[in-house]
Amino acid sequence: MEISEVCVRKACAEDLDAVKALADANKSALGFVLRPALAAGIQRGWLLVAEQVGQVIGFVHYRHRQDAQTTLYEICVGEAQRGNSVGRALVQALAAESEALGKLCIRLKAPADLPANEFYRQMGFTLVSVEQGKRRQLNVWEIRAADGRNVS
Repeated sequence: MEISEVCVRKACAEDLDAVKALADANKSALGFVLRPALAAGIQRGWLLVAEQVGQVIGFVHYRHRQDAQTTLYEICVGEAQRGNSVGRALVQALAAESEALGKLCIRLKAPADLPANEFYRQMGFTLVSVEQGKRRQLNVWEIRAADGRNVS
């Protein structure tokens, strides 16, 4: 079976329902993602979507900080599309945007018990610390923007 090309682009208001549905379907990994936070991310230009055959199949929500860092809040790929490099395409697009804006790194926190930690390791993120979250331990991951843009 041939896999259709994935397009990564800035999210628009029309994507909000699909992004929220993906977030809700992955609540156990992401926690409860608030619709107003996603809407604000879209309005600020801090949300990218991965689209395939006109359907939103993944997203990354982030913030470019005033300093040299981009903070990744949530990254999510629909279960049926995992393992098809959609997450990689989202990270690469975010890294390219971050680097173009002069950001040096992308940083995120992920619960230590999630399988997503292996994805971050495979993408070239470095585990920089472990923190105690409200309910569980959080791994703090970081990658240089230039390195994230070049992951293969």
